[in-house]
Parts: sequence; structure tokens; C-alpha cells
Amino acid sequence: MVSIETIGSIFIKALKLVINLIVLILYRIGDGGEFLGVGGTWNLNEEKSADCEIVASGVMVGFFIYTGVHTIAFLFGTTKHKRELSDTIMNVVGTLMWVAVGGVALHYWKGYMKDNDFLYVASERQVGIAMGALCVIEGALYLLDTVLACIHYSKGDTEYVQ
Repeated sequence: MVSIETIGSIFIKALKLVINLIVLILYRIGDGGEFLGVGGTWNLNEEKSADCEIVASGVMVGFFIYTGVHTIAFLFGTTKHKRELSDTIMNVVGTLMWVAVGGVALHYWKGYMKDNDFLYVASERQVGIAMGALCVIEGALYLLDTVLACIHYSKGDTEYVQ
């Protein structure tokens, strides 16, 4: 019989993949078909920081691949990775990284003004804020997955506790 934690883990992993794909699409083509980015600038020219963009794209693509591999492993019936400490550590790292990327995106896009328009309402600004919010939600899902992994450990579902 399948436990409620297993069903919850499958649902959370699938939801993480869907939201991650949406964030990747918004990140790449969210500015009317052009690159949107997370921004992450603190200079007077309001240019996007290459360092922030590199970290953000690494988090988005890296965790998409990582979560995809774990979801496929789940679908093939193996649950060995639930008992591994590396899965829990990756979930904690995912929580921190997704919240950091989302925070940077929200910080940048909240104060964004379109060039020469003096308008706070711009479609790229709205998409940027939505992308930042989805990144924070993704971080919350990684936190929830961490909690489920800790429940598995507390129940003694590990090979380390005999």
C-alpha cells in the first residue's frame, strides 16, 4: 500500500517541475518574447547584473534537471532516494536558493520603471514580479519536501537506523 507521504512526495515533485518550467519560460521570454531575467542590480544605470543572472539560470536549470531525475525515478518505482541524506540536503539547498533568486527578482522588478515613461505599470514588470513570486513558492515547495523527508527519517524509514 502506498503511504500518504509517498503520494505527497510525488505530487510535490510534479508540482515543483511544473512551476520550475513556468519560471524558466518566463525567465527566458517573459519580456514580450525577449529575455526577462531576474535583474539583481544596485547601480545607477539599472542594468541587469550578469552575476545574478548566472546564479539564477543555474538554479532554475539545475533544479529542473535534479527534480526531473528524481520524479522519473519515483515513477519507475524506486524510492531508495527518499532514504538518502543527499535528497534532504538538496531540498534544503533548493529552499535557500529558490527563495534567494525569488527575493532578488522581487526586489528588482518591484522598483522597475520603464525607460522614459515614468510608469510603474509595465508588462515586463508584472511578469517579473510573477516570476519572483513563483520562485518563492518553489522555495516553499522544496521546504515542504524537506519536511516530508524528515518525517521519513523520524519514522525510521532509513537504512541508517536499524
